[in-house]
Amino acid sequence: MENEQASYDYEPFAATAEYKEVNQTIVRRWVGAISARGGRPVRRVLDLATGVGTMVELFLDYLPVGWAQPEVICLDQNETALIQARENLRPRVKNLNLLHSTVEEMNLPPGSVDVVIWGNGIHYLNEGAQESALRNIRRTLTEGGWFFFNSAFCFESRPPQTIPFYRTQIRKAVGYLRARGVMREEKESRPAAGNFLPEAHYQMLLQRMGFAVEEMKDVEVRVHQTALEHISGFVQYAAGALHGYRPEAAAEAMRETVEPALKEHGVRDENDQLYIPRNWMEVIARVFAPLAAGA
Repeated sequence: MENEQASYDYEPFAATAEYKEVNQTIVRRWVGAISARGGRPVRRVLDLATGVGTMVELFLDYLPVGWAQPEVICLDQNETALIQARENLRPRVKNLNLLHSTVEEMNLPPGSVDVVIWGNGIHYLNEGAQESALRNIRRTLTEGGWFFFNSAFCFESRPPQTIPFYRTQIRKAVGYLRARGVMREEKESRPAAGNFLPEAHYQMLLQRMGFAVEEMKDVEVRVHQTALEHISGFVQYAAGALHGYRPEAAAEAMRETVEPALKEHGVRDENDQLYIPRNWMEVIARVFAPLAAGA
């Protein structure tokens, strides 16, 4: 289970241009799928690990003209994030409900939600927790309901040509810590966010839990220095990359070594700014039958 403060510390990355642009592309495609393959209006949408409400706000932006605004349920295990989501969404959402819970423990009525959105969060859970979460999501969805999620932290997220950047960053981060007298400590288990499970894992997990996978693809994103620093400074990510070091120290070291690693291995864009390409997995899945007893 992710640490609450670590979860909320992820929000600076969600405010970057890269995060907003890729999710605009992805969410527009999600809404287009609903319109093209089903067409029925959405009555109720559930936004998991909502943060400050960015994903559901985009979803509402792209709903077809003439569709009534759905009821919105924002779920997060961080109360501070829910307060911020309420402030951000209240001016435009007529029927907004907040749910303080983890995805694995949420308890909504069966078949009560038409659409579930999960933006860049499934990778925080270990495989057992992912299964529990998907079981809850499936139970919550109506027949024909949609489950949309994405992740920038799967195995395929880091194209082969970018591996030298990450290796150099880790090497420099270890040197950064040693120069400050920070050494590895207890060998605790690696955080789930550091495992980078392959897309095939998510494909099989969805199918095993009774979802029909309609689409799974990658969207390439150019991640520039500021966004890389936000990713690298995220405590769970850093704790996975620098396994065994104090998470806060690891986050500082990873953040501080983005620039030198980027200078060695970055690609220059049309504005002469350095970036690293990264793949963002996006998934469209549906439920077509009631959940079997005991599943």
